[in-house]
Order: sequence, then structure tokens, then C-alpha cells
Amino acid sequence: MKKLLKYSAFGLGGLVGLMLIVVAIVAATFNPNDYKQQIIDLVQAKKSRTLKLDGDIKLAFWPKIGANLGKVSLSEHKGSAEFAAVDSVKVSLALLPLLKKELIVDTVYVDGVRANIVKYKDGTTNFDDLLSKDEEESQTIKFDIDGVNVTNSAANYSDEGTGAKYSISKLNLKSGHVALAEPIDLETDFTVTANQPAVAANAKLKGNFLVDPATKHFVAKGLDASIKGDLLGGKDVDITASGDIDAKPDTKEFLINSLKLAATGQFSGAKLTIDLSAPELKALKDEVTSKEAKVSLVQEKGSDTFKANLVLADIKGSPKALQSSGITGDISGVQGKRTISGKFSSPFIGNLENLIFDLPKLAGNLDIKDPALPNGGVKGNFNLTLHADAKQELVDSKFDLKVDSTQLNGDVAVASFTKPNIKFNLNADTLDLNKLLGTSSAANPAEKTAANQKPADLSALKNLLLDGKIKIGNLIYQKYRLSGLNVGIKADGTKLALTGLNVKLDDSQIKGNLAISQFAKPLYTFDIDIDRLDVDRYVTANTGATPAATKTSDKPLDLSALKALNADGSLRIGSLKYGKTKASNIRIDLKADGQKLSLNPLAAKVDDSQINASIGISRFSDPIYSFNVNIDKLDADKYITKSDPNSKSPAAKSTGDTPIDLSALKKLNASGEAKIGWLKLANVKTENVSIGLKAADGIATVSPFSANLYQGNMS
Repeated sequence: MKKLLKYSAFGLGGLVGLMLIVVAIVAATFNPNDYKQQIIDLVQAKKSRTLKLDGDIKLAFWPKIGANLGKVSLSEHKGSAEFAAVDSVKVSLALLPLLKKELIVDTVYVDGVRANIVKYKDGTTNFDDLLSKDEEESQTIKFDIDGVNVTNSAANYSDEGTGAKYSISKLNLKSGHVALAEPIDLETDFTVTANQPAVAANAKLKGNFLVDPATKHFVAKGLDASIKGDLLGGKDVDITASGDIDAKPDTKEFLINSLKLAATGQFSGAKLTIDLSAPELKALKDEVTSKEAKVSLVQEKGSDTFKANLVLADIKGSPKALQSSGITGDISGVQGKRTISGKFSSPFIGNLENLIFDLPKLAGNLDIKDPALPNGGVKGNFNLTLHADAKQELVDSKFDLKVDSTQLNGDVAVASFTKPNIKFNLNADTLDLNKLLGTSSAANPAEKTAANQKPADLSALKNLLLDGKIKIGNLIYQKYRLSGLNVGIKADGTKLALTGLNVKLDDSQIKGNLAISQFAKPLYTFDIDIDRLDVDRYVTANTGATPAATKTSDKPLDLSALKALNADGSLRIGSLKYGKTKASNIRIDLKADGQKLSLNPLAAKVDDSQINASIGISRFSDPIYSFNVNIDKLDADKYITKSDPNSKSPAAKSTGDTPIDLSALKKLNASGEAKIGWLKLANVKTENVSIGLKAADGIATVSPFSANLYQGNMS
């Protein structure tokens, strides 16, 4: 037996020695670079991709299997564009542990990795052909990696269906020991850019992390993260986060310690700063405790500032029933000479297990001071109740606000957080904006900038789902008075509509509907009825130079602003007064598409004249007018200003020897026809007047021109 063991040992030793000799010979004689072309041809044949091996391949076989690759690149499927590439890779692993399905690897060094990932419109990707089609489950292999060191790497992702593009560049990553279900020390920095949403920032991340998919256990200790750049719709944004987080989402167990979040940046010309601190939160199976958490917000724009502070007091209870002694907060702000301050508080209860939270009664007060307000300031108070079900993505709230004589109340409900569907009701007995906003001087028209010739892009309204009603008994703003306002507002992602509008503006009753659709190039539709309108009430008298003193421009009237108008609607006015002119039964149907504007029909009874017309305008920068006008009878003398013979002005003393200035016709481009059933001009009466006009390039032609004069006619 001893001899058997002895000879067996000799035999085994000889076999091992022979294996070592074979490995040594292979290592000394095998050159993998001799097989480069075969490898390239194999990849081309199997995957229809071009593999490039620019550097030498260096292999080691004992005591560890190792590889050191130079530049390697792989093309797109059946194409020449680069799919992925790497400048160098160095890796080595122990040989014998492989026999026990253990992967023990030294530090892996990777430099210059590049990858271009594309998702096509049909949902497929540019790497689908590389995925294994073997449906057998792979056996678990225990792995142990000493570390990973990645330098100067990049990855790009584009979605052809949505147009989204994301890019990570200048990626550097260094890790400590890597093993399944064990914490990893990790440090990385990179640059990230994107277009949906727009992002251009530099990021850094450092800490000890655990990601265990099997138990769904996630840990971050010593977290130190930051991102700086343009993101979240802001410029020069700087976000930092630090602390310890231990989370088991499935069982809703969380441990948070010394968590701090700080963010600052420029948003719409204002500097915004947010700070959050949560010293400690424990959410276990049977117990929930938390120390005081704080949030502060500061917004600065020039000399204007706004500040808000929120404090959540200690939380105690169980996951099914937790409560806090309350939420408290304060706000303060300065805007010009106006200051605002306020405080609020509310009890807080919740169910962490079902993610249900309630603010049973949030009550607060406001103090606004402004020398522009009637009494130098106003005070008010508000109440709010809120119920939130995060799991069902539902929020319900009711509010009541009273400021001076203004009292608002209503409710707001939100369904779905990814694309909120908002329902609301807003009611007010009196809304006096003069007492809330103060008086403001109107802007000088001369200071207004030129109108934008491009239609406003309202694409953001595609994400708005809204359904609500507004009822206001009286609304006061400057000299205007609105009463009995009732309107429904609905937005479904394709249209924003105001329906059932019913309001009285001063002495005018207004009813109708308005809507906006085609948000990228908005189409405005309307159907409005006004019982009567006194235009003089809203038109400021012109105290400037008289027409005689105004120099006539040789340039045509520029109506380029109409390029931005895309509208289709109808306006009806029962009676209208402007100066000494009175009109009734007015109807105007307007259509505009950015290229042409038409008023058809344009109908009204002006004093004793019934007018039916259609008017068109095109080529807005140098307008071309078209018209067709029918008037049953017209007393022109009624609208011609008679000069005072006793006046000393040159205009009054002018005689028939003074020629009529028709220079305005130089810039007139028009064509059309006017018909008047009965006309009185300079006490001359005519009937069946027909006038055709063509004007272009400084030449005006009146043809045909015909009328019945007394018992005769002229043409």
C-alpha cells in the first residue's frame, strides 16, 4: 500500500512537472500576434464587424494568466464607423482558482475606452448582434478583483426615436477591492453633456458603496459628490452632497446620517441657493425616528431677494403611524420698496409603509409693506390642508387665503407625478389687485422693443394636463372692473382651452371660448360675443403732434409682427361707440397663418350705413391689401371735418390752388372693389357707385369707376 502511494505520488509529481514543462514551452514559443489576422477574419465572418488590433498582444500563462493589449477597435455592424475602442488594457488572473469557478484578478488597467451606443427608431440597438442568444442560465462564478483603474474614457448614447443624446467624456475611475456583495471604495470624475434635458457639467463622486442586487441592499458611506455646470435649466449650477445612506427599498428600511445637500446656480437671471440637512433618520421595521431636518432657500436678483426656511421637527412612531410635533417655516422678501414676511406651521402625520402623508392644518400669516399700496401695506392669513399618497401618485389639497378685502379659496388635486394631471377650483368674492399689487405706471410705448416676428414656442404646454374652474365675484385692477367672472380651463396636451367664459368688464358683457393648440407654432382660436363696447373708455387721447405736423414716411407700413400670428376666430359686438361714431351688429371673422391675414366677413352697421366687406393682407413687410366692400348708403359729409373760415391756421386759409398731397399712394399696394348703393359727398348725391382700385409701385389706377348722378350717369 505504501509503495502504491509512493509510486502514485511520483507519478502525480511527474505529471505536474510535465505540465509545467509544456506550459513553459508554450509560453516561450507561442506568439498570439501570429494569429491577429485569423482573429480579425473570424470577427468579420461571425459578426460582420471590422476588428482592428494595432498594438502587440502580450500574454502570460504562469503563475497567472495575463494579457496586455494595445489599441483595439471594433466597427459598427456591417459598417466602417467606430462602435467601440480602447487604447490599452492590462489584466491578469490566477490560473488554479479557475478550476473552482473562482475568478481572482489583479488590478485591471484600462485606458482610452470609447463606446458609441445607438437606439434606433424601431427600438433595436447597434449592439444587439453582440448579445448572446444562449438561453441557458449562466452558472455563478465567484469573482475577486484587486481593483479597477480606468483613465481618459468616454461613452456616447443617442436615441433616434426621441432625438435625445447623452455623452460622458474624460472619465477617470479608480476602485478598491471588488467582490460580489461586498463594499467597494470608489472614486471617479467625468464630464457629462446631454440635450434632453440640456446638460453640460463636470461631476465627481467618492465614497464607499455597496450594491447588492440579490438582497436589494444599497449603501453609500462617506459620500462626497458634486456636479458643476449648466443643468436643471440653470447656468453655473453647483450641487454637492455628503453623508451616509443605507437603504433597503423593498422593506422600506433606511438609515441616514449627517446628510447634507447644497445647490446654487443662476436661473432666469436670479441666483438660487438651496441647503438641506438631515442629521439622522432611522426607518426600521418597527420603529421610525428622526432628528430635526432643515431646508433653506434664497433667491437673489439684483437688489431683490426672497428667503424661505422650513424645519421638520423630530419624528417618532412606526412605519405605519409616524408623527411629528410639526413643520414650521418662515418667508421674507424684498422687491424694490416692497417687503414681505410670513410664518407658517402645521402638524405632520404619515404612513411610511404605504407612503401616505398628511398636513392636517397648515396655518400662516403674511405681512406686506409697500408705499405704493393704498394703506402702505396689507396683512393676511392662510390655511391649507394636504393629503399625499406617493404610492398611488395622488395629492389632494384645500386652501383658504384672506388678504385685506380679498378672500380666495379652492382645492387642487394632482394625479400622477411623471406627467401631472391637475384638477382645481378657484373661488373669490372680491379680488382687488390694486390693494395687492399697488399702482404702476404704464410703459412708454417708445421704449417697447420690436415685436418678435417668430411665433411664440409654447411646446411646454404639451406636458400640461389641467381641468378646473375659476369663479370671481369682483376683480379690480387699475381703473377696470370685472364682475361675475366664470370660466373653465382645460388642457389635454394638445389644446389649452378657456370654455364658458362669462364676465362683465365695466359695462360690457363678454361671453365666449378661447383656445390655443399646435403649441410649437401656436394656433389661437376664439368665438367671442360682446353686448356693447365703449372704445373711448379704453383709448388714451393723443396729446402728441397733429397729423399736419407729422412728417410722412416714404417707407410702407411694416406689418411684419403679423408673421407671428396664427389665428382663427369670430368676434361679434352688439353695439360700439368710438368718438361720435356709433356702430352695431358688428361681426369680424379673422384668419391668419403667418403668411396672410383675412377679415371675412367684416360686417357692421355704422351710423346709418350697413357695411359688408372682406379684407386681406399679405406680404406683411411691404403689405399687399385686397378688399371687397359693399355699403348700402353713405353720407360722407358726416365724416369730413369742415374748416373754420375764421381760423388763422394755414390749412384753413388754403384755397383750391393748393394741390392735394397723394404721396401716400407711393407706398400703397392694393387691389379691390367698393360698391355704394347711395352716396352723398359735398352735397352731391349719387347712386350705384362702383369703384375699382389697383395700386402698385407708386401707380394707382381707378377702374372701373361708375355711378348714377341724379337722372344721368358717369363712368
